[in-house]
Amino acid sequence: MDTLRFAVIGAGNIAKIHVEALQQIPTAQVTVICNRTAATGRALAAACGATWLPDYATAVTRADVDAVAICTPNGLHADMALAAAAAGKHLLVEKPIDVVLRKIDTLIAAAQQANVVLACVFPLRFVEGAHRAKAALTAGRLGRLTLADVFVKWYRPQRYYDTSWRGTWAYDGGGALMNQAIHNIDLLQWLVGPVTDVFGRTATLAHQMETEDTASAVLTFANGALGVIQGATSVWPGDPARVELRGDQGTIVLEEGRIVGWRLVDAAPGEEQAMLTLEAQGGSGAADPMAIGSERHRRQIVDFIEAVQQRRPPMIDGAEARKSVEIIRAIYRSAAEGRLVTLPLEE
Repeated sequence: MDTLRFAVIGAGNIAKIHVEALQQIPTAQVTVICNRTAATGRALAAACGATWLPDYATAVTRADVDAVAICTPNGLHADMALAAAAAGKHLLVEKPIDVVLRKIDTLIAAAQQANVVLACVFPLRFVEGAHRAKAALTAGRLGRLTLADVFVKWYRPQRYYDTSWRGTWAYDGGGALMNQAIHNIDLLQWLVGPVTDVFGRTATLAHQMETEDTASAVLTFANGALGVIQGATSVWPGDPARVELRGDQGTIVLEEGRIVGWRLVDAAPGEEQAMLTLEAQGGSGAADPMAIGSERHRRQIVDFIEAVQQRRPPMIDGAEARKSVEIIRAIYRSAAEGRLVTLPLEE
């Protein structure tokens, strides 16, 4: 198919970013916006020349829909995606793919059975700096990897959580880790490899909400490296998220996927400066979730469309998307039970 026709389920902040990205892609068309609130849904549909529908079960069965972008509260992702898979639609699901591992496994199996593409949105993997860091690690240029850390020290005002779903276990699946830090946790595990165990602490320190706004965890990777994950929405004014990779032959630091530190023993003359100026600084959700822009989403949606057209797996399929959720669920279990938790996680 030359053009992939999308139904976007949801009409909130992230749905608007999806629509903006889709409108920049010649091989994509938004045909349906689905949202229960008529005013919000109709407004977004009018902005992109689409049809508004209130019921996702109807939207995913329409003949003018080839793919479904799911941009709803986290705890609804798998159920909606399963309905779309049953209708034979390709699936682009916002992170996290879901918040319950058994639901994720069911969705992966359903997509395979329906022979549809299943992808989960992690735009940081589409930043050039992340790929340069991955290549350096694969080539062993950092030597023996010793430390691999994530720091997501962001801020959200109380009004961000004064809704029906944010910061709840049922619909958000967690707080600062599951909603915000998950992007960089996904990036970390993709760069460094499997996590074998975690010990975590979580707290709610600056907001009224069910789940955590502050978390710290220590982790061990299968390759022997140690790491730290810190995720928060309790830190004003909020700083760009960082991934730090350190070995006995070098250090690479990423901010929002962009290289801000590149110090390698074997670096060629001028290499560090080339890496630091590889790409312009992108948006950050450190203080404003809408400040991320749509370019990285656009890149991932292009990959998704090409995966459908070329009948190949997308860069981030269901199995890949599951890994960050498993790490976060392990941290939550560790914090709740006050013990080291090993992976793979049984739930």
